[in-house]
Amino acid sequence: MTTGQAIAAVALVCVATALFGAYGLRPGRATSDFFVASRTVSPQRNAAAIGGEYLSAASFLGIAGLVLAFGADMLWFGIGYTAGYLVLLALVAAPLRRSGAYTLPDFAEARLGSVPVRRLAALLVVLIGWLYLLPQLRGASLTLRTVTGAPLWAGPVAVTAVVVWVVAFGGMRSVTLVQAFQYWLKLTALAVPVVFLMLAWRADGAPWPDDDAPPRFPHATTVT
Repeated sequence: MTTGQAIAAVALVCVATALFGAYGLRPGRATSDFFVASRTVSPQRNAAAIGGEYLSAASFLGIAGLVLAFGADMLWFGIGYTAGYLVLLALVAAPLRRSGAYTLPDFAEARLGSVPVRRLAALLVVLIGWLYLLPQLRGASLTLRTVTGAPLWAGPVAVTAVVVWVVAFGGMRSVTLVQAFQYWLKLTALAVPVVFLMLAWRADGAPWPDDDAPPRFPHATTVT
């Protein structure tokens, strides 16, 4: 892929993301529409959005890099945060929804009746969000530089601009649409190379992975 093609591909994804964000815009929206999309998002779209969120730079690039650098044991990182997310759904998301609160600090204050706890929860949310945001921006920086040769600051600036556009203009409805779109985009980016790799595998005369035929060696081989 040439630099021009890479820039065009990145621009196309950014424009598509911005358009999905604009599609989620609802004039005169209420608070519930902004924070929870008026609770009208279908389970299928929510599932796709969650998948798109988890196939982020931290997992899409970070886990792959850790496995490459330190071996298959690093796959436990992916398993660990996936299991943690299930715990989060059961112990935090469900009670949060039942409480009617929009944010974790709101939920903490409503549940415990303490303003200091609310402030502490808000501080922890910002801290954890910042620690999660840093690798995402770093991943965007390295990816954009690798495919286009852009300076390191260009990736974070582009990502921040698109995200601010989506969140500010469409709220959670736009975010959910964008994340669902990103899920199918990333799934395609993973699946298409696999198909071509399998075709190349077969074209080289290799058996299918589930073939029960014994291994064949074209040259004399000695097992020691």
